[in-house]
Amino acid sequence: MSARTPASPTPARRTTRAAQAKARAVRRRRIRVAASLGILLALGLAVLARGTWEVRTTRLNETHFVTDELTAELRVVQVTDFHNIPRTTQVRDIVELVRAAEPDLIAITGDLVNTHNRTLDPARRLLAGLAGIDAPRYFVDGNHDHWSADHAEVHRLLEAHGVTILDDEHTVITGGFGPVSLIGVDDYFTGNGDLAAAVDGLPDDGFRLVLTHSPEILPELDAHGVDYAMCGHTHGGQIRLPLVGAIYQPGGQLFPRISKGAYTDGDATLYIDSGLGTTGPEFRLFNQSQVTLHRIGPQG
Repeated sequence: MSARTPASPTPARRTTRAAQAKARAVRRRRIRVAASLGILLALGLAVLARGTWEVRTTRLNETHFVTDELTAELRVVQVTDFHNIPRTTQVRDIVELVRAAEPDLIAITGDLVNTHNRTLDPARRLLAGLAGIDAPRYFVDGNHDHWSADHAEVHRLLEAHGVTILDDEHTVITGGFGPVSLIGVDDYFTGNGDLAAAVDGLPDDGFRLVLTHSPEILPELDAHGVDYAMCGHTHGGQIRLPLVGAIYQPGGQLFPRISKGAYTDGDATLYIDSGLGTTGPEFRLFNQSQVTLHRIGPQG
């Protein structure tokens, strides 16, 4: 008996198989798209949750500056860009972080409030809490303080809580660390600062510490004999990316050249702190709300 030749698929069967294969490919494609969208959604929610947490949870940052002009360590806690944070629990946590750092002085370097404020109660709570810490407190204005209709009331509030306002002027503080020329310079971003006026009358020698709000002052520091300065204003960019740094900072600047940390001008060092609050969206990323303890003194 001769072998039977297999029957060839009919055109209808071939059409059915092709349709089934196409349907399977479509289902696989839909599954891949759904999985990708699910992953993107999960990542987006994770970033949103992280960014919100960084705004609402404050940490204590610490930095060191070595100088032989002081005989012992000077501990300065910098509180900057508070922006009238409304969350009572967070304000209480900020005060306790400052207290735990055991500061010799507290430097409030501007933008205590916003340009527009429904109430000054958040700033009042902060200042009342800081007043309970055994350390002198000093303040310099920021751009939002200047722009606010509450500017005069903010100054009255500061004075009522025992805070010294330094407006392009200096004072001398002493302690176990030795004498320090403490120089308060008004905000350079709004054109109100005058470093030359602030140092006028100071002796040439001795450690010079500047409190100010914005980093535009950097090119003038060395020429005026400043050893160390601290400011805020930039929020560190608010949103930062690893290996990239700041994406954006107040004033509309994209990928700013200076935004957070220590920068030098000759023999002078400026430390830019990313601060506590926010402007615009309440969002930070890789840039958590913070107060900074500056440990200034001799090596070791």
